[in-house]
Amino acid sequence: MSLINIAKSGSIEEWNKEIQDGADPNELDSYGTNSLSWMLKMGNEDLFRHAILQGADPSSPYRTPGNVIFDVLVQNKTSFLEILVDTFSVWKTSPHLLVRDKNGNTIFHLSVLESAEPLWEVIVDSLTLEILSLRNEEGRSVFLEAITEDRMDIVTNLFRKFPQTIEHKDSEGKTALHLVAERNLHDLCSYFLEEGNFSLETKDNLGNTALFLSASADAVECLKDLLDAGAHPFVWGEGNESITRLLDREKFGHSLKTWKDFVIKKAILGAGYTYREEMIDYIKKEKPFKPEELTKAKLVDLI
Repeated sequence: MSLINIAKSGSIEEWNKEIQDGADPNELDSYGTNSLSWMLKMGNEDLFRHAILQGADPSSPYRTPGNVIFDVLVQNKTSFLEILVDTFSVWKTSPHLLVRDKNGNTIFHLSVLESAEPLWEVIVDSLTLEILSLRNEEGRSVFLEAITEDRMDIVTNLFRKFPQTIEHKDSEGKTALHLVAERNLHDLCSYFLEEGNFSLETKDNLGNTALFLSASADAVECLKDLLDAGAHPFVWGEGNESITRLLDREKFGHSLKTWKDFVIKKAILGAGYTYREEMIDYIKKEKPFKPEELTKAKLVDLI
């Protein structure tokens, strides 16, 4: 009797007999999957646990990208996830731990993307700088995906342990600060501005700073934090569009008012404002203020 058929039947006794006779617990069937995959499909939890404890490797790859761990996560098979967690000490040294799914995700990526906290909690100690450098098809590391999922706990823990993640960029050239700004993830934005030495003027592949992306998303809270942190307010982004023309075109009134209030406050400082000359050139070219606003900012004579 083949292991695949035994996997379907759920017989632990027959499984033991075949393994003792030299059968490979990780052999692939004609579909390119393995015995553990069939145990999952048939709901044979007891044999699933037993097989892993006796040498079946859940990290072992299918013929196509993926393995049974990805199946468990994507299908949200809670009871099988518990078995994977309980048996992690057995398979954590597998040479296949970094197998990818069809989207280039490792199990580290997918445990974050699928909010599989029990698995994440047991695998997180296996993370290294090398593993953190791995990117999926969108060019995102586990750290960057944790940001897109707004996983404050995971992000802060990874950032403390691996400060080098500050240099991570995805395939679009976006840093952690770009990602939080365009999603208005205010708590994470505040955290990075306080704890990370990010360059506020780094541009993504389309020429957008984090401030410009916060404007394009009407992410007013992040926009204000970035301005207060010293982000250059007189910027152009993709398509060579100015930040104020973008805000006006999209009718993002609150964000535009926030930007204007900030600039007026700085303008009143006069020569003490670092970007004063750039501000004057910008206002002349883009004309973002109404006459009464220019009067309030005491800039009428300069414009």
